[in-house]
Amino acid sequence: MYRDLFTKRTLSYIAALFAAFLTSGGVYLIVMEPEAMTASGAGASFLVRSSSSQTSTEFFVIFFITLAGMAGFVALESALRRTFDLEGAKLKFLGGTTLIVIAVILLEYLLRAKLY
Repeated sequence: MYRDLFTKRTLSYIAALFAAFLTSGGVYLIVMEPEAMTASGAGASFLVRSSSSQTSTEFFVIFFITLAGMAGFVALESALRRTFDLEGAKLKFLGGTTLIVIAVILLEYLLRAKLY
C-alpha cells in the first residue's frame, strides 16, 4: 500500500516542494510569524526593504515563482527524453524554457526591489 504512494517520482516531488519551501523562507515564516503587509512611506507594502526579514505575502509570492521555475525544469526534462512526437517535445521545451526565464526575471526583480 505504501509502496504505491511513495514511489521515486512522488518522493522527488515532495523533496522539490520542501526545497522550494526552505529557499522561499518557510522556516522564517513559521518561527517569526510575520504580518502580511508592512507600513511604508507611501502606504502599505508586501515587500520589506530588508535582507533580514520578510512578510508572509512575500513568502507566498516567492514560493509560487520558485514552483513555476521548477515546473519549467520538469517540462524541460520531459521534452529532452526520446520521443516520436517532435512537435510536442518542441512545445514542452519552449514552455519550460519560458517558465524558467520568467521565474528568474521575476525573482531578480523582487531581489532588486527588496534591496534597493
